[in-house]
Amino acid sequence: MPRLFALVDCANFYVSCERLFDPSLRRRPVVVLSNNDGCVIARSEEARRLGVPMGAPFFQWRRALAREGVAVLSSNYTLYADLSRRVMETLETLAPDVEPYSIDEAFLVVQAADPAAAERFAHRVRRRVYRWTGIPVRVALAETKTLAKAGCAWAKGHERAGGAPAVCFWRHPEREAYLAGLPVEEVWGIAARWGRRLRALDAPTAAAFAALPDRAIRRGLSVVALRTAYELRGTSCIPLDHAPPTRKSLVRSRSFGHALAGEVAFPLLREALATHAARAAEKLRAEGLVAGVLQAFATTKGHGRGPHRHGAATVTLARPTNRTPALITAAGACLARLFEAAAPDGRPYRYKKAGVMLTALGPAEGVQDDLFLPPETPAEARSSAALLAAVDRLNRRFGGRTVVYGAMGVGARNGEAPAWAMARRRMSPCVPTRWDALPAAQAD
Repeated sequence: MPRLFALVDCANFYVSCERLFDPSLRRRPVVVLSNNDGCVIARSEEARRLGVPMGAPFFQWRRALAREGVAVLSSNYTLYADLSRRVMETLETLAPDVEPYSIDEAFLVVQAADPAAAERFAHRVRRRVYRWTGIPVRVALAETKTLAKAGCAWAKGHERAGGAPAVCFWRHPEREAYLAGLPVEEVWGIAARWGRRLRALDAPTAAAFAALPDRAIRRGLSVVALRTAYELRGTSCIPLDHAPPTRKSLVRSRSFGHALAGEVAFPLLREALATHAARAAEKLRAEGLVAGVLQAFATTKGHGRGPHRHGAATVTLARPTNRTPALITAAGACLARLFEAAAPDGRPYRYKKAGVMLTALGPAEGVQDDLFLPPETPAEARSSAALLAAVDRLNRRFGGRTVVYGAMGVGARNGEAPAWAMARRRMSPCVPTRWDALPAAQAD
């Protein structure tokens, strides 16, 4: 039987997550805002029909959204990540090969005898994901990943016209006409720069791009673009990614809810960097990696009141590590070197963002020790690893701030949002991950 790729795309994922635990939001226009409630990063179909654009600055649209009765919510990434995990686990019950592509998309490899069987599978995926998680999805099957992406876009338009958002794009009678009208910039993997080059080659649509001679594509663009053209022709060139490439760096950073300046800036920056270093250490341990270099930075982000500054400092770790105390110590040493309270003219710096970047990553097994450092005994290494593993288990089970380090601040120890946290004044409760957020059942 033919081997097909199925793309499963969660419909309006952030909005669907919010509606799952708040039925009052259903059939009501909803938008979700970015970090610090900056701009619109997700919108319901109702909000789209009202003309609310993606990326709209909230401060400019505040009155219009209120006038139209749009529900405005802060992004709740903990909720979205948990529901994404549940969707991916559900997909793994439907196919042995699943590749999560993003938080709301995944590719599956399936086999189907004919288009009718493939379409039945697409509807089965939709029913099971919705029944098990409450998240609506679109499903498109095709011979290649690129065609599956195009099929999912077709399914979205079909859904808006009142049809079912599940399609087998393999041998679909409308596929050629759809590709003939699909702008080449909307093809998966073709950015605006390549789109301009293809239009110069008289290939403004996906079908025209696929019809170009191989030599013209290689000469005008690249071998990668030629691979995309083959995918549009029905020849699979992008396999399922079972082993993602090894991470080369790791960045943890956040913008602050308000600027940090004056006497409180240094201790709050220290707490923020310690928190980011701790979270980065957890990520390293989860992926079996260690870091050899840590860079910390703090910036005013170049806008707003006051002078601009971007301070950064780097520490090369004597022994590559993923241990939280060592990375917190290195982040504190960087802060002492990069921090400046005021500009030469005396005006205070108003820091709006800070973070850490870990580089020189490598596998945790077989780390070469430093000849000039005191040797660590096997018992000490086992004790430290056991302690960190216990902390990670507790934080995974009971929440990320169950066990914290003193450098992360008093607020972290008390379970409170730190003073430097992002401004998320409209955030919904984390119902699936926090006991205190569970809704209370009430009798009529």
